[in-house]
Amino acid sequence: MKNAFSLKKPAFSGIGFITAIFIFGIALFITMEYYHIFTVKESVETDISRALNISVTMAVQDMDWVQHNSVMDTQKAQREFKTYLTEDMKLNDEYEKYADDGSFQYQIIIDETDIQKSPAKYSITGRIRMQPVTVRSIFPKSFDIPFKLSSNNIRTDD
Repeated sequence: MKNAFSLKKPAFSGIGFITAIFIFGIALFITMEYYHIFTVKESVETDISRALNISVTMAVQDMDWVQHNSVMDTQKAQREFKTYLTEDMKLNDEYEKYADDGSFQYQIIIDETDIQKSPAKYSITGRIRMQPVTVRSIFPKSFDIPFKLSSNNIRTDD
């Protein structure tokens, strides 16, 4: 005698289980890739904002600072910005970042720079070029994430 329950098919067959695992895996890899893109973008934008802020602060002349004027040495600001990118962020001359093992991480591409002497303002528009990490066969070889950042130094009387 056979048990009546042994003749029924399982509710969730092997093919359905494999399909569910496959879909879950794809969603996991895409989520990991977007998380990587988001964290790199936020980190690079924070560093660039810091570079802009430092360059503007360093380029405002002391006498103007004391007199509550917002006047900046634009050439010094550009030098300070480039110094921050190359020395503190450890980017090469093309503003590329490589990991310790030599693998490419990202590149900062500056499309437009706007520097005003008075009131002191330094703005840049550009792109962060990076490569996918987890799903290289689905995403293009490299892609760009746009950014637009600025720093102001406005002095007013207290």
